[in-house]
Amino acid sequence: MEIAVIICEYNPLQKGHVYHIRKTVEDCACDKVVCIMSGNFVQRGEAAIADKYTRAEWAVKNGADLVVELPPQYALTTAKYFALGAIKIANALDCEKVLSFGSEEGNMEKLKKAVEFEESKEFKTLFEKFISEGNGYATSYSLALKSFDGELALLLSSPNNTLAVEYLRAIRQTGSDLIPYTIKRIGAYDSEDLNGQFASASAIRRAVADGKTDCVKDYVPDDVFSFLSALTRDITELTQDRLLAILKYTLSLDGASKAHGVKEGIENRICQHIKNAKTFSSLVSDIETKRYTRSYVRRTLLNIALFNSHTADDLISQEVDFVNALAVAEDSRELLSLFKCPVITKASRLSPDSLIAKSDSLYASLAGDFGKIMKVVKKLR
Repeated sequence: MEIAVIICEYNPLQKGHVYHIRKTVEDCACDKVVCIMSGNFVQRGEAAIADKYTRAEWAVKNGADLVVELPPQYALTTAKYFALGAIKIANALDCEKVLSFGSEEGNMEKLKKAVEFEESKEFKTLFEKFISEGNGYATSYSLALKSFDGELALLLSSPNNTLAVEYLRAIRQTGSDLIPYTIKRIGAYDSEDLNGQFASASAIRRAVADGKTDCVKDYVPDDVFSFLSALTRDITELTQDRLLAILKYTLSLDGASKAHGVKEGIENRICQHIKNAKTFSSLVSDIETKRYTRSYVRRTLLNIALFNSHTADDLISQEVDFVNALAVAEDSRELLSLFKCPVITKASRLSPDSLIAKSDSLYASLAGDFGKIMKVVKKLR
């Protein structure tokens, strides 16, 4: 059996995502599609617009065969470790497999060249130079590229190209037998506007937050549109307001300093500004600097709330000791037996100390729906 693996967030699932799933099946002639999806919190440092089970169901109803979870310690971190965690889970599949991912470039050889360049001594020297000057990771990365190779800098200025390079790097780093395959993205994948054949997930979230849900009807599957139409309040605003209250109650300097991603004294800025913060958004703005991007600040605050103390070394060395399944097609249950590790299909079987369980509880607290955290994996289609 040959499996196509897709790493995703589906926040929310839109028709461009459905195109990717179907194009993968067509191009790769695979037997099944397995999605590795972030859970209730996504990489940009926010609560997902829908809980992980709902988003997994959307994926299975629209072409995927199995959806498993990317644990929070890998979802709430940089692209480098996001990719590494997902590739580790893909490696746990005991079968022939291909990794299918979208990229703006659509040219595998150019993407592989970027990996080679980024691992060169020249690039690393330039990168460290810009970091030492007080720039953030993303800015230093961009400046180093522009100083050395303008063509690669242009290629890696696109977010999905950058993530594609991290996938390729993680495949090499782990000695994976995954065969990478890229599909050129089409449509307004990086626009905040609703236009073109496909709209980005961020544009759809923005329209919903602005009370323009009717405008997204043509860009999402019917089941996704029904869910979005039923939302009575912007989930991001709701969860962030409640997260601020939780942080005000639980935050300590010692606890903050031990959270994943905390560096260079940011815990002091957080403790300084949280006392007088009126909204979560204003808190993020107060903490944000040239070095600390908004996404980084949001992720850090979530990691503090989750008491996530995983270090970068932990993320590199950790083995996949279980996989958390979220949804599976009725005719694809045999996929659960392909993993080399145990597969959890009931939330009640998660250790209460696991970061997945803590993340689910936090999401339920923020969204006000505890029924969402005690699910059994659904069999669909």
